[in-house]
Amino acid sequence: MKYSDTLLGEMKDKQDYQPVDSSTMQTFSVAQADTVQKSAPAVPAVLYFTMICLAIGVKCWQPLAIAGAKNSDGSFSFNKTTMVLLVEFVKLLFCCCVFLIQYLTSATAQRSALTDLTFRQSLHYLVPAVLYAASNTLVYYGMSYINPALFHVLGNIRIITAGVLYRLMMGKKQTDVQWVALLILTFGAAIVTPDMEEVDSGSNANPMWGLFFIILMCICSTSSSIYTEKYFKKSQDVSIFYQNCILYAYGIVVNAIYLLLTDSKGLVEQGFFEGYDSRALMVLTAQSTMGIILSFVFKVSDT
Repeated sequence: MKYSDTLLGEMKDKQDYQPVDSSTMQTFSVAQADTVQKSAPAVPAVLYFTMICLAIGVKCWQPLAIAGAKNSDGSFSFNKTTMVLLVEFVKLLFCCCVFLIQYLTSATAQRSALTDLTFRQSLHYLVPAVLYAASNTLVYYGMSYINPALFHVLGNIRIITAGVLYRLMMGKKQTDVQWVALLILTFGAAIVTPDMEEVDSGSNANPMWGLFFIILMCICSTSSSIYTEKYFKKSQDVSIFYQNCILYAYGIVVNAIYLLLTDSKGLVEQGFFEGYDSRALMVLTAQSTMGIILSFVFKVSDT
């Protein structure tokens, strides 16, 4: 009886144990390979740290350059929309040149992967192009009413908007600790904000209007950044320079349409480069550099 009980027990254990067949293992391997393929490419720590430092530096330089281009009444001598349009053109020209070099120096078998993006897929870049156009234009409206220091402080509003939009658009849940950290950073920025009545930014100073435009800018900027990150990472094999070319081309179309609809008469009478000087050139350089650097950060990191 003992022997038969033991034998029955062993037979039952063998029935409960289901060996994994070759097809199951193959499916698992393919799924694992897809996961690895869709993950962000490994970036050397030094290069990643350099990109972050450059992004922070240019981000600090941007409002200073814009503030330096303001007139005494808070206005700008150049057309804000033409500046945004020029920034997109400069970024497109840079990325086209670099992509051409990348394409010619790549192996023939790898070239098709660099541009493996259908027209329908490229339409997704139209959304961040519109949002970036709005965000880049709102920067000038906001800087017309506040100074660079207050711009940086109020810009921290994007911290909490990034947390909320990252959850809604990317579907990633933040932990309780992360939410608390976001709230602490946001409230900390609010606490150190200078007294609105003591802030002087010229005769056109109106911090409340500046706050309104900065909030809109933060929402547009954060939304466009997260949306760009989402679709940049969906096509890891596609060249980042090719993706940027598509994004900036859409940006040129969007800004050109907006310019024709809002100031076509002034464009004809005064010309495209009316009011451009060395200060405008500094703004153009800062804006263009920031866009290019941030695109690399979105490709290998997250918002």
